[in-house]
Amino acid sequence: MNAPIDLNDPKTLLRDDVLDDPDSFYDLLRKEAPVWQIPGQDTFLISDPNLIKEIVGRTDDFSSNIVSLLHNDGNGCPVALRFSTYRDPSHVFATADPPDHTRQRKLVQPHLSPGAMAELEPAVRAIVDRSLESVLATEQVDIVSTFSDQVPAQTVCSLLGLPDDDVAQVLHFTFATGMLLDGVTDLEGMAQGAAAALELGAFVQSRFDGELAKAPEDRSGLLGVFAAMFEAGEVTMTEVGSMLLVFVTAGSETTASLMATAIETLAVDQELQERLRRDPSGIPDAIEMFLRENGPFQFHYRYVPADTMIGGVAIPAESCVMLMWAAANRPAPGVKEQETAEEEEQRLAPHFAFGRGIHFCIGAPVARMETRIALEQLLASTKSFRLDPANPMTRRPSIFIRRHGTLPLLIEKT
Repeated sequence: MNAPIDLNDPKTLLRDDVLDDPDSFYDLLRKEAPVWQIPGQDTFLISDPNLIKEIVGRTDDFSSNIVSLLHNDGNGCPVALRFSTYRDPSHVFATADPPDHTRQRKLVQPHLSPGAMAELEPAVRAIVDRSLESVLATEQVDIVSTFSDQVPAQTVCSLLGLPDDDVAQVLHFTFATGMLLDGVTDLEGMAQGAAAALELGAFVQSRFDGELAKAPEDRSGLLGVFAAMFEAGEVTMTEVGSMLLVFVTAGSETTASLMATAIETLAVDQELQERLRRDPSGIPDAIEMFLRENGPFQFHYRYVPADTMIGGVAIPAESCVMLMWAAANRPAPGVKEQETAEEEEQRLAPHFAFGRGIHFCIGAPVARMETRIALEQLLASTKSFRLDPANPMTRRPSIFIRRHGTLPLLIEKT
């Protein structure tokens, strides 16, 4: 039996059992400490959905700039490491503040619109079909290495206009730079992650330089779009580099997490699996359930440039604040087991899995579309799939994202 969760213990966040299954920890935060300060640290976890909604609207008090990152001090305690500076020009999308964020999002949004997703869908279906060949080649398969990691990485390359030969590098950089955000990495690991980020920066810069060298009519993907924006003076070279880093890493990692979680859930819940196989129209609603109950991102950082307050708690200047999306998706403390339809509808209001407010994940349509197609075609190509009892699944330890290491399945083909 796991030891009781102690909110007075600064090591609680990095406990193995909390990393493996954080739901009990999140429920305790919601009930007893909706604004929880890690003991001895100027780091605050915000788990109450109403407080999170308030914070995302107070962009001057709670900046989206990532200034520090948590890491393991070597003794199991999470401590903040200064990583960047407030208002650094490299901040883009989820880590940028208005007006830069507003401008960047406006420029990119049309290329991730429903119409753009419809144009991308045939390419994603082809990617899923190719990946399924490896899945269906055997009755025992690790669905992570063969499918849920591969499909998003290949989709990112297609979206950006990168060649298929770059897929392996995209996967490598996603895993290597993830050390910066997982919270469990020690100082040496943070240095390795930073070095990988520099390598990734050089990689995307070389691909962008190659796109700039082409005639406009020969360009493709978002690389071509960014090249046109840069030449028009709409974005800086620093912004382009940072945007490409986001697409390569978050663009693949978020969907890989969601896809593997969805497949695991269906492997366990055979009744739901068969229901969706018979009626694939239910897949989009099922995806929203997976996002609510076990979404990819557990939180996002906020930086406090000046002393402020939230939920009656004083937050000192330069503090690190973590908006705990996954905790906010949990049922409210004291929720009744038996609910009326109205109460259930209120509880199942729009979830926080893709964030909230102006920073709602710009890539959410891509993640939803990829996962929908992956589930449609996996279900259509199999009679059933279930967990392999001889080979338990593994996770990559992280406080930031729920990510499978392996997910061995037993496959029965059609």
